[in-house]
Amino acid sequence: MTYRIGRRSRLPAPRRRPLAWPPAVSAATVACWALAGWVLAGAARRVSVRTGVSDAEAFGPLPGDEFIAHPMVEWTRGVTVSAAPERVWPWLAQMGYGRGGWYTPQWVDLFANRWVFGVKHPFPASASRLLPEFQHVAAGDLICDGPNYVSYFRVLRVDPGHALVYRSIRHPRRGSPIDITDPRAPQRAEQRLREAGTYIDFTWALVLNELGGQRTRLLVRTRASYSPRAFGLLTLPLGLVDATYGVAMLRAIARRAEGTELAGT
Repeated sequence: MTYRIGRRSRLPAPRRRPLAWPPAVSAATVACWALAGWVLAGAARRVSVRTGVSDAEAFGPLPGDEFIAHPMVEWTRGVTVSAAPERVWPWLAQMGYGRGGWYTPQWVDLFANRWVFGVKHPFPASASRLLPEFQHVAAGDLICDGPNYVSYFRVLRVDPGHALVYRSIRHPRRGSPIDITDPRAPQRAEQRLREAGTYIDFTWALVLNELGGQRTRLLVRTRASYSPRAFGLLTLPLGLVDATYGVAMLRAIARRAEGTELAGT
């Protein structure tokens, strides 16, 4: 092919050369990136569903599993506490908003206060001592999880010194205060959520397994179902967030039970 310059010049048209990519190098690069992505994705999935637990703890049954028999998501976390179960249990018994707190990091409390509860005042600090007035907890109790019971847990199971199991049905973005003087108020609130089709229904089990030698395994397991199913796209990132603050909570309980913050109790 030629083209004309002026009236007399006829020069050959420039040829387009295909981009040269070394086949061996590009294939190796793609393979390396694919392998790295697969490894990182696998590690992220593992951390999102289990942290600090053995295979037996991650896959074995725990108290509370019976309440949501076929969960859409399950997370299990654990730490070892250098204290006997009877020293750990009082810290669990007093948990709750307006009680001993949840022992969660401050950034979690600030996030919950502003994004979920819509209030700007500081979240009540978690107790650093045992509170005798909050040592009683029984199946059927409602445990507050926000101002004016905007969110709450039902206590489903209490095995003193071994297991404490909560259940909550709530909107993922906002709470709805209930009148705790009305025994039917929680049931009506939960029924409205189910009918609206946007909710998270989950159990939260705190379990103590004695190891002997003044040592205890402290486990927490979350099992959940949700609607709509599109929430499934968030289970991985939410699991990674839970792995961060869930383990931080367990470690905070461990520190208290081991006696580092028992002064004045």
